[in-house]
Amino acid sequence: MLRPETRLFSFAVVGDTHVKPETGDQSAPWKVNERATGRARFIAREIARYDPRFVIHLGDLVHPVPELPTFDAAVALTHDVFRQHHNRMHVLPGNHDIGDKPNRAMPAKGVRESWIAIHEKNFGPSYRFFDQDGVRVVTLNTPVLNSGLPMEAAQRAWLETTLASAGDLRVFVFLHYPLFVRAPDEPSTYDNVDEPARSDLLDLFRRHQVEAVFAGHVHNIFYHRLAGTEYYVLPATSFVRQDYSEMFRIEAAAENGRDDAEKLGFVMVDVHADGHAVHILRSYGRELGAAESLAPAAPRTTDLLPHPKRPGGAPIGVFMRHPWAEIVTLPQNGPMDEFVRKQVRNDYPIAALWRLGVRRARVPLDDLIDPASRRRMADLVAIGHRFTVSGFGVPAGGAADAIVEHADLIDRFECVLPFDAVSDQAEALAAFRARLGRPVLLARVATSADEAKIGSKIELFVAHGFRPDQLPDLEALLPLAIDGIVVRAGLDADLPALCATLDAWARRTGLGVDLHLRIAGNNPAANVTDDAAILAAAVEFYACALAFPRLGLFFDPFMDLDRGYFVRHGLVDRRCNLRPAGLAIEALSTFWGETGAAAELAVDMQGQGRILMLSGAERAGFLILPKPGARLTLDPARWEAFGLAAPPLCVPLDAPWQVSSRIGTQLAAEDGSVPDTFDRPTLLVGTRSKV
Repeated sequence: MLRPETRLFSFAVVGDTHVKPETGDQSAPWKVNERATGRARFIAREIARYDPRFVIHLGDLVHPVPELPTFDAAVALTHDVFRQHHNRMHVLPGNHDIGDKPNRAMPAKGVRESWIAIHEKNFGPSYRFFDQDGVRVVTLNTPVLNSGLPMEAAQRAWLETTLASAGDLRVFVFLHYPLFVRAPDEPSTYDNVDEPARSDLLDLFRRHQVEAVFAGHVHNIFYHRLAGTEYYVLPATSFVRQDYSEMFRIEAAAENGRDDAEKLGFVMVDVHADGHAVHILRSYGRELGAAESLAPAAPRTTDLLPHPKRPGGAPIGVFMRHPWAEIVTLPQNGPMDEFVRKQVRNDYPIAALWRLGVRRARVPLDDLIDPASRRRMADLVAIGHRFTVSGFGVPAGGAADAIVEHADLIDRFECVLPFDAVSDQAEALAAFRARLGRPVLLARVATSADEAKIGSKIELFVAHGFRPDQLPDLEALLPLAIDGIVVRAGLDADLPALCATLDAWARRTGLGVDLHLRIAGNNPAANVTDDAAILAAAVEFYACALAFPRLGLFFDPFMDLDRGYFVRHGLVDRRCNLRPAGLAIEALSTFWGETGAAAELAVDMQGQGRILMLSGAERAGFLILPKPGARLTLDPARWEAFGLAAPPLCVPLDAPWQVSSRIGTQLAAEDGSVPDTFDRPTLLVGTRSKV
């Protein structure tokens, strides 16, 4: 785990700003491109709030290509947008800056020496390195690869020397074109480095044990681990490449997917003595005018940002019902890739987990059996994720062998059985548990076939886990060779009371308990899409996870189920953008992440909503949940009496905190004041008084 005391420094990465003059430029037919400059200004200001040691720009600074008459004006405007970072920004050339990679299937003219010379005049050498606190930072000119231009050979010889001379320095490499998007052996597309340069660089990075490689160009997020190196493809500030909207089984966002604004942003990288953490910060497409960009903004820190490599984050897990490592084949639809079927893996479910600070996921046994998703599990376990694997029946034969072989990827195994079959399977269950060497939990299969029928009405469902009213039945399980049991609850449950009961049962029996919050009814035709109710349940569930760390709490589902049976909303929608409940979890995991020590929880039920009070070793706070259209009052004397040392930070839970100008870095309100009435879900959190 990366801990705050081991952090050496932080730096920012920005890319694909596509700045264009605000008048007189016709280099793009899309309306969203007219917003690129304002969006870049917003990003430049937000980067300054984090005071990075340096800034890397991954290229495509401007949209008009060098042959257009508006190119020089766009370059001058880019200098103005990033002037506050002038002395610490290192710029790579992108294909919009110096020409496309040398491939006759590309839509624009190829790289040429005269355009490289213009870039270097404006932004300095197109490849370089510098050393910072034990890290060697290497930036490359990727459009020139495979070009045969003299610079290609010169850069290759320089890179070999630069990597070989790094010695004990850790190495981070920055590119415009990624080496690959889906896999190292993928065919040439608009979005990767062609052979033979790709394999050559992969071999160099492997031999010299490069720690991380960062790339842009694709305007979407992808993540890989290969031979110990982490490869990141990062978002744009300007727009999303609309060809990639095919990854999502939902209608395209605005402008055919190009203006999916929640996917825009920049990156802060924390470099620790023992690793690094990449934080992708969303801008939601916010813009600033030239005058606004000069206004001072409150500083922020990366210390609060969750990451699977760091302690903290969300104390809850999630159900990954949808494919989360899916390979999607994009249609042939130029100008980018007119002649090939480009395949990509949709990494946005993983990026959403990172946003929410969620490291625990529940997946079916099929995901462990399948080689592709199993490799992905290994990638994620290596950076701190934990998987609960579930299956129906006691595994046997080849399935059991596969589970045992890959036990290092399993945090615990959930075995689902009919209750009347448990005693018959007890011996097999004990033998499997002994082979696995990981905790095994028992979940009771629940189907509508077991329910009593009244009249002609029938509800068809299949679920799992014991109902809370079946706790007395669990006493018969105590002699079994299991490590815990699974209980399920719905939106109507009194979660604090239920968690207190389950915690007491777990303490008495010595068994673990996983509680699944199922956002669904028993009627497959009923839609559960009340975002306000789901947000309130998610917040209460989160608070219970902080108060009862002995329990394992899983939210079901992670992503919307928007068709088929049991339609319901989750923490993210089908584009992997955050639902209101997801916004709440994101804010909570940032400003009150998992600490490892239980917090005391009390609930104040009021006619217009409820207030949850949390008191931990170092912080205390209120979770204020008014009913829709209602207001709740909280006298400031109350939080003072609760032991807060200073005015608490006030964080709305139904809005993206990352683009709020009012939320600062410390647990205190920026203007020193806190409202006393609330008409929206809100977190008030602050440090505890020292006694």
